[in-house]
Order: sequence, then structure tokens, then C-alpha cells
Amino acid sequence: MNDKKEFVRTVLGDIDPKEMGVVDCHDHLIKNGGPEVEEHIDFLMIDINAAKKELQNYLDAGGKTMVTMDPPNVGRDVNRMLEIANDFKGKAHLIMSTGFHKAKFYDKHCSWLKTVEEDKIVAMMVAEIEEGMDKHSYNGPVVERVSAKAGIIKVGTGYASIDPLEQKSLRIAAKTNLATGVPILIHTQLGTMGLEVVDILLKLGVSPKKIILSHLNKNPDKYYYEKICEKGVFIAFDGPDRVKYYPDSTLAENMKYLIDKGYQKQLLLAMDAGRFYYQTAYSETKGHISFGIAYMLTHFVPLLKQIGVSQDAIDDILINNPQVALAFDNSKRG
Repeated sequence: MNDKKEFVRTVLGDIDPKEMGVVDCHDHLIKNGGPEVEEHIDFLMIDINAAKKELQNYLDAGGKTMVTMDPPNVGRDVNRMLEIANDFKGKAHLIMSTGFHKAKFYDKHCSWLKTVEEDKIVAMMVAEIEEGMDKHSYNGPVVERVSAKAGIIKVGTGYASIDPLEQKSLRIAAKTNLATGVPILIHTQLGTMGLEVVDILLKLGVSPKKIILSHLNKNPDKYYYEKICEKGVFIAFDGPDRVKYYPDSTLAENMKYLIDKGYQKQLLLAMDAGRFYYQTAYSETKGHISFGIAYMLTHFVPLLKQIGVSQDAIDDILINNPQVALAFDNSKRG
């Protein structure tokens, strides 16, 4: 157990939050299959060389830390990610997740999320955070832990409703947070059910400063964002370069609205480039040209500046706010 000093848990060990530099709070470098691939083959991303090149592009653009949000059974590949982390030791910080995705990706009758008792799954999550991740990502039946630990827990909720399995995973995430202080990031399907998720976690005792909501940009309602910010939680906007949903300008203007309302200390930024053709290096392997993770810094941040967002606010979003959101909650640790 660590002492009470603030820390962020990376793949290669705990660091002072101030060491993170510029942070991409939700992304993907390797995705080794699982139920997402049934939705689209673009979710399969297992080229280590392409992943390393993509990460280097991000570093060259000014990035330093990346939070990879692949939970067990849904794309997480501990072995490949450890190879990448070790290759970039001293250059980049990588944070990996434990936890769950939305209920759609789990068998409603015989998955371990369904059949195993809640407190036993909490123990599985705590072990990933405090002992080391299972290199098989709980694909079972064998568990073999590595020294690298998870630094965040993910929960997924579905579109416009919260399934009973998702309610269970929220309770497990809250109990895991109370046991370890680990931050929680929530996949909200198309930006729905954000307020409801926050209320559930707050009632279960989770600090608002350890709750991060993702994908709200797919529900571009700035007044809805304002209600969520009033709860004191973080919003990780991860929608740049996704014009199929909304243009960058919509996201930028909504972020500026929240900044002008006084919520710049609660905003985070990410790319969530979790498909093959969302990344430059992967696309190059097929002869395609596309933007990648670096776009967040090379294109979207300049747009924020263009519409009048101050450098002070940008520094909060990229550097200062992640130091709070991604640090373990010392008040919850023994």
C-alpha cells in the first residue's frame, strides 16, 4: 500500500500527477478483439509497430500521457501494451484500465459479470489495481498476474437506459473506488444517462472528483453539460475529428460555453481513436491517409484558441485537470 502522497498509477509504476504533462484522457493503441469486433472489424487493432508509431506522433505533437480505456474481455491486451510501455519508458506514461463495458458485450445468462457474486468481482478488480493485471484479462480459467497494475476502472452504460448488468458494474466500480481510491471513467452510449450515472455513483459514496464521463460530445447539449458540471464531476470530451457525429466547431463552442460559465476546472480532452482508420499509423499500413491521435493537439487545440479559449483554460484541460481526475483518492485508501 502506498502512503498518502498523491499518485497516478501507470503501467510502469506510480508517478506524481505533475509528471503527466499533456494528457489524452481516453484512447486506444491496441485492441485485440472481443465483442466490439462483431460490430465492426475496424475495432481490431493488434499491430504493435503501428501503435508505437501512433504514440510517437502524439508525443511529437506535445503529448506525454495517454489513458488506454480497454477493459478485460473487450480489447485489452496486457502483453502488447507492456511491450509498448517498456519501449517508451522515460518518454511517455501509459495508464491501463480494468472494469467493464456496456451490457451489450456480456452474455446475460452465463458471463462472469452475470454469474459471479458482486463482492467477488470487487476483489477481482481490487487485485488488478493493487497486485497486478491478469495477462489473460480474465478470459479464464487461468489467472496470471503481471507486475503492471490498472490505474483506472471503466464502466459502460447503454443508450438511454441503464441495464441491470450495468447497474451491477456501477456498484462494483463504486466499491472498488472506496477500497482503493481508483478513479472511475464511464462510457455513456451516445452521451446519454450521464446525470443518472453520476447520481448513482455519488449516492454510493464516490467523490465527484473521481468520476469522469466520456462521449457526452455525441449528445451536444451544452445545457445538459452544465447540469452535469454542477455535480462537480469531470467531462472528458473525446469527439474531435468525428464529423459523422458533429463538426469540431460544435464541440469547441460547447466547451467554450462551459468555460465561460466557470467550469474549466472540470473539463478533459481525448481523441478516443479506437478504430483502425481513426489512426494515422494503422491507416498507413493499408495505404490510407487519415488523421490520428495527434489531431487533438495539432488541429483541435488551435481551433479552441481561434474561438477565444484562453491558454490558461487549455492548460487546465490538458495538464492541470487530469492531475486531479486521474490521481487516486487518498481519502478512500487505508
